[in-house]
Amino acid sequence: MNKRNQLDALAALRLIVDKGSFTRAAAELGITQSALSHSIRKLEKSLGQRLLARTTRAVSPTAAGAALLGRLGPAFDEIDLALHELEAGEGQISGPVRLTMGRDAAELLVMPMLAEFRLAHPAVQIEISVSDALIDVVEGRFDAGIRLGSKLEQDMISRKLTGDVQPVVVGAPSYFEQYGRPQTPDVLGSHLCIGYRMHSAGRIFPWVFQGATGRVEQRDAMQLVFNDGALVRQAAVEGLGLAYLWRHMVRDELGSKRLEAVLDDQLSPLPGFYLYYPARDLSPAMAAFADALTQHSRKMFGETL
Repeated sequence: MNKRNQLDALAALRLIVDKGSFTRAAAELGITQSALSHSIRKLEKSLGQRLLARTTRAVSPTAAGAALLGRLGPAFDEIDLALHELEAGEGQISGPVRLTMGRDAAELLVMPMLAEFRLAHPAVQIEISVSDALIDVVEGRFDAGIRLGSKLEQDMISRKLTGDVQPVVVGAPSYFEQYGRPQTPDVLGSHLCIGYRMHSAGRIFPWVFQGATGRVEQRDAMQLVFNDGALVRQAAVEGLGLAYLWRHMVRDELGSKRLEAVLDDQLSPLPGFYLYYPARDLSPAMAAFADALTQHSRKMFGETL
């Protein structure tokens, strides 16, 4: 396989991994799936390494394939960026921006500013991956991520987007009619509690209180557990138990009285939302997005959420 064909095959390999499918990659390239498969097999043969693991349902890189793409990824990104800038015209910011974040960050911070950003930068392509898992942005080939808290990996840079977030313990009026209102955290063991299991840590997110005896954590007595915050909120609205959520997640429900808060005087705020990205030069597109998001978030949510 000559060098020219190798480069074409390597670009195709990256597209297959991005799309997670030979079929979708072939369609984007405008070639047949069999031609694409043949090209990848020739590349693997020339390198003496198996680069893709194929099943009937999915395709993913082998360890060798992931290592190769990890080295080549920045070079491909630079090529893509150069081509986008050329197509968009001199002086216009363009290029892709890939972000990972939780659903609440997407709904609260990003979606409200996208329309204005797109008007200012129509040549920037934005991809948002929503997940509550703690994603490694480098390994996932994201430009940046948004998450609660400022504790980050050593090689990450963070930008504060909001003030502290305020947790709240909520329940439906029907729940309180049946079970009463807890006055202190130590009685929660006799209540029905709805837990949230964290994707990355695999454990139940603790309910943290500050009382006369200091910090108290409640995490074990959970009768219902979900790994999705929206489902925790819905279960609370249905009267299935008490839930520990961020106040901004249930603002509408509190306003409409579908949920009511308890133990407010014993809850302390926690660090707010941060934008984080690798400690390296940002692309013009990512730099523009980061600036716009920071300005919007601080303007709208600079105080405690």
